[in-house]
Amino acid sequence: MRPLFLALLLIVSSYIYTQEIPNNSFETWFTATEGHEDPENWSTANTTTNVFPVNKITTTKTDDAYDGSYAAKLTSQAVLTFVAPGFISLGNVNINIWTQQASITGGINFNLFPERLTAYYKYSPAEGDFFRFGMWMLRDDGSDVPDTVATALYNGYDEMSEYTYLSINVEYRNEFQPEILNIIAISSNPDNPAAGSTLIIDKIELEYSTGIIENLSDKLSLFPNPTTDSFKINDCFIGSKLTIFDAIGREVYLVNNYNGEQILTSELPSGQYLVKVNKSGINHTQKLIVY
Repeated sequence: MRPLFLALLLIVSSYIYTQEIPNNSFETWFTATEGHEDPENWSTANTTTNVFPVNKITTTKTDDAYDGSYAAKLTSQAVLTFVAPGFISLGNVNINIWTQQASITGGINFNLFPERLTAYYKYSPAEGDFFRFGMWMLRDDGSDVPDTVATALYNGYDEMSEYTYLSINVEYRNEFQPEILNIIAISSNPDNPAAGSTLIIDKIELEYSTGIIENLSDKLSLFPNPTTDSFKINDCFIGSKLTIFDAIGREVYLVNNYNGEQILTSELPSGQYLVKVNKSGINHTQKLIVY
């Protein structure tokens, strides 16, 4: 018998009209008819597995969060005669626990060109198992199976007891405009899941560099750059979260609500930094040189 999730498909379905990753830090959850909680805007297997005679919940809310109050905890569990991994998806999930077949359709409406998919995670694998995290961007070319514009995929094998930053490059397959975005996280090898593997994931984001966000009217600018003691960014980013990272990725400055004033850099050692600004759920980055 084929394992559950072996036949995951991405098929065009109805769109959710947004340009952000909804509920990307899993702060909002709702109570389903079956009594369990699911993250708003994300699909899980809970509605299928939390029924008699299975009564298993593979995606749960945890307060072991990196960002905010909650994160999503995905746990692979034995279900009848097979193992069902915990997973989340921006698409619509259809599962038949008797045939052990599953399909994921649709996603959110999306037409930007991100450079990286990022998240923070913890992982405790069963022996020989791995988790999978990734995204697909598609376009409706009129066929039964939509054309794949870009993908980002990562398999994680190592145990991570502390929150770990994950950044995956987006690989573009053609020059077409994407129309659909789906992001998926699975706690086990989807072809051979192992009971007991647990993935905690939080703060899923897309990052852009100035050269590839031509669809965005607002492009991040730093001035002056290079600088000695201070800099500003465009006024269109007032109210946004601004973070500065040093050359090895350590956070050296954070302001959750940029007010348009000069940002002091006089206490930073000379060198190269990365400025990241989050506006409406979209990350904008630029290099900053301090001398």
